[in-house]
Amino acid sequence: MAFGNDIWIEAGIAVVAVQVLAAIAVLSAGKHEARLRASLPYVVSMAVGVLLATGTVHLLPEAVETLGNRAGVWLVLTGTILALFCFERLFQVFSGVSAEPSPGIEEQECEEIHQHSHSHGAAKPSALLLGSVTHSLVDGTSVAAAFSVDARLGWITALAVGLHEVPHRLGDFALLLHMGVARKRAATLAIAAGLSSVLGWALVLGLGATGAGRVAWLLPVSAGSFLYISLVDLLPELFQARQKQTVAWQMVCLAAGAALAIGLTHLPGA
Repeated sequence: MAFGNDIWIEAGIAVVAVQVLAAIAVLSAGKHEARLRASLPYVVSMAVGVLLATGTVHLLPEAVETLGNRAGVWLVLTGTILALFCFERLFQVFSGVSAEPSPGIEEQECEEIHQHSHSHGAAKPSALLLGSVTHSLVDGTSVAAAFSVDARLGWITALAVGLHEVPHRLGDFALLLHMGVARKRAATLAIAAGLSSVLGWALVLGLGATGAGRVAWLLPVSAGSFLYISLVDLLPELFQARQKQTVAWQMVCLAAGAALAIGLTHLPGA
């Protein structure tokens, strides 16, 4: 695996670019709210396809090739999925998160935007932000770990992270409004929560400097997190659509997302 300075700079650029994209989406939410609500179901659908394909077609094969097809790889994959489930359930229980948002300020705005984003529920702002910070930390390590193996894999992973990070950030913003946080402060907090992805990049950078083998074990972790996010957090949201045309376009976007991630493998230099 390559650990030159150029690789880590490129990884850092990708991590920051994802957060800049999410920040632009949050800052634009007030100006283009109707267009945003209309496009989110399809962004989420494409994100599911990209995440699934990236996890199964790129990250897992790379993990097996780098670490060998041994039980440890599959145990880490399974353990990651179970750990994320346990974390989310415990987080919901101890932070008082409920399944549905409770009535509050700007309820209609929150429900319309949040309908197609991660379901954080009616938590306190501090609890909500803790979950988001942890989520972004995992995203940052995923992108950096992929870059440590191959730059192409890194950009594919960044694409997958970006497609689900935008709805995630918008969901945070909507729920902070829902909790009574002022719009400007809500936008600031939602954007700031994503900055932990840079810490994830820095952690992988530290590991890479002391041992390439340890970084490689983050590949099945990244694959497990992508499978969990796509199948548990995002895919169930697609069932909320009832109109035939919307469902049809969701399927098209899901297939397009998977095809995009898979097709990147066949580009020159892949």
